[in-house]
Amino acid sequence: MSDRILFVDDEQGVLDGYERLLRKDFYVSVARSGLQGLATIEEHGPFAVVVSDMRMPYMNGAEFLSQVRQRWPDSVRMLLTGYTDLSAAIAAVNEGNIFRFLTKPCAKEVLTDALNIGIVQYHSITAEKDVVKKAQNISHIALDRDALDICQWDNFESPTGLGGPSQARAYLDPQFAIDSPCYVILLKLTALHTLEQRYGEEASNDYLNIAAHLLVQSLRSDDRLFHWDRDVLMAVVQRQVSPAAMRMEIARLTSASREHVMEVNGRSIMIASPITFDLLPVSQFSTLNEMLAAFDVGPSGKI
Repeated sequence: MSDRILFVDDEQGVLDGYERLLRKDFYVSVARSGLQGLATIEEHGPFAVVVSDMRMPYMNGAEFLSQVRQRWPDSVRMLLTGYTDLSAAIAAVNEGNIFRFLTKPCAKEVLTDALNIGIVQYHSITAEKDVVKKAQNISHIALDRDALDICQWDNFESPTGLGGPSQARAYLDPQFAIDSPCYVILLKLTALHTLEQRYGEEASNDYLNIAAHLLVQSLRSDDRLFHWDRDVLMAVVQRQVSPAAMRMEIARLTSASREHVMEVNGRSIMIASPITFDLLPVSQFSTLNEMLAAFDVGPSGKI
């Protein structure tokens, strides 16, 4: 429960209600105005999700969240609004200041699901750069243990049944020798660690299997998918297309199913499942290690 949630409302009773309602599931902080909210983020941030009431004196919720976006763009912003304020809320969403708006009164289940989706979105935003670092770490481990032709991750059985880094290397190395028209795509499952922390390893493995299954179904029969690291899959695809066209194909593939219903602890919950990716063509490199280093210099194909 390390992800912090900030609620901003000018009514203390409402804030007290949020703390009572959510304190068992979330780390909740509160502020009684937009100015106090900005000061709270400045002093105690970052916050994964910032939720604000629309109607507040001096600075309304949309104005407050617009400032949050400018100063702390990674925080996921949500607006609580009554039906009379819907037009203003929709305008705020369209302007990009708000990730989601919720109508008042908001049931606990609706609010809890929205916060969970917001936390996953926050991790998606902050984790994109991590996919490249993980690729390099795996590469360095493999080089250090080259005599054994084994990577540390291969010591663990993947719950997906996919091959690991050593199998990926064995498959890819010949591709560099023949100037193969293929791409390597690193796909990061940004929700995995959040699910594991919140719901346990079984839930995170279920999510991993769902994501792997969807990718296998979406890829062509001659494409290959490997489990590169705990939350990173590697796809190797044969395509005689431009990098831009390849990015468009993978963007469509990864955005086809963003939310899933999963059974966790005896109840159904909605899980957001964003996948970020980087890709590079094999033809531009002589070895896999050279390609992995290039991922760190210039990631391409991010969404």
